[in-house]
Amino acid sequence: MTSDCTISVLRDVLRVYDHRYLSLDRLQRERLVDGTRHVIGEEGLSDTARAAMPASVRLRVFCIQHGLREELERLIRDEIEGEPAGAVVVGGRIYAMYPYLRGVPRQDADITTEVGVDHRLDGVAWLGKKIRIRGVAALQRVETNRTVVDVILRERTSGKEHGFPAEHRRDHAGGFEAVADPAVVEPGRWDVHVATTALGVTREARFGSVRAEGLKTAPQGRTAGTRDARFYFTRGGHLALTVTEEPADTSWRTRFRRRLKR
Repeated sequence: MTSDCTISVLRDVLRVYDHRYLSLDRLQRERLVDGTRHVIGEEGLSDTARAAMPASVRLRVFCIQHGLREELERLIRDEIEGEPAGAVVVGGRIYAMYPYLRGVPRQDADITTEVGVDHRLDGVAWLGKKIRIRGVAALQRVETNRTVVDVILRERTSGKEHGFPAEHRRDHAGGFEAVADPAVVEPGRWDVHVATTALGVTREARFGSVRAEGLKTAPQGRTAGTRDARFYFTRGGHLALTVTEEPADTSWRTRFRRRLKR
């Protein structure tokens, strides 16, 4: 099962193993599983086919191949109800854990490339001349109390980065608070990212599109010395920062205008 055509056909067949599969009666399910097993073939998935499919599909194939119909139904139902299995980190790889599935090949349970960051912005505000950012961030599906969070500013054009380590918040599991200092950031447009590291695995995501209810999104700016800094939300809803250098104008009007921004 190595041809692109065969993989495409198999994808189409396996696509119906969702709520549509659960809506079938027992006889219809049996017929569908038998037909799918024929498409898969006796040798199972090739390395090419396996690499082209997410873990959720590979595990469906495992259940179909081995006649695990009850386990297949539970796998589908858990996904529909939003209850994905937990995961374990081994040697820098992340593997899904399904207690009711035994004998699953390690490569079929490997979700390393599928795991991202669950995150939420709880607050952003000026703290003197600095910006305090509060939120929640954690690796998806991996349960651990040893998580390190960093807030990263990345310049949109050059890609240059500035990192600010976060401290844990005791009021919320996975909660963090970081203070970013615009004074150390060069002029430019800086996108805010959150990086989460746990058990040797690091994942990063743009930050701010998922926000606490009622969070104010109006731009807020201040002047620090000869620089103006302003945080705002992009059209995509992400948190960002602009830093501009004020011209060397020492007239009273300029000084007065800067004072008003403080």
